[in-house]
Amino acid sequence: LLQKCTSYSIEAVNSSFGSTCNNFSCYFLNIDGNLSNFDSLSVELQRYDHKFSVIGLAETNTDQCNGQLYQLPGYNACYQDKMSGKLKGTGVAVYVKFGINFIKEESLSRTNKNIECLFIRTTNTAEPLLIGSVY
Repeated sequence: LLQKCTSYSIEAVNSSFGSTCNNFSCYFLNIDGNLSNFDSLSVELQRYDHKFSVIGLAETNTDQCNGQLYQLPGYNACYQDKMSGKLKGTGVAVYVKFGINFIKEESLSRTNKNIECLFIRTTNTAEPLLIGSVY
């Protein structure tokens, strides 16, 4: 799977995809804390001409009830609860571009001492897609 993943610079994404590309795309970041780094993420995303279909985050240090404090224009946010009692190095989220309908896959999403993951399934794409943020 990782052999098929490719990393692109902002310039490469902008020249390859641009703002008119309708291809499904994902962006992932270990944000190392929403409180200290979410504004930087928002600025970074504005440098792209392409609006990603899904944005996955790890180490948000944010749970479901506080996830609403961190909005990205044009996206719906879905947060998994973080590890209870852990203040740093916990929490995952998925942001889904407006227009893409999805459901949270509760049976696959979990938080425990071994794994934190949040999975969503798209419901209005050509084929349903299962997408997750795993930490």
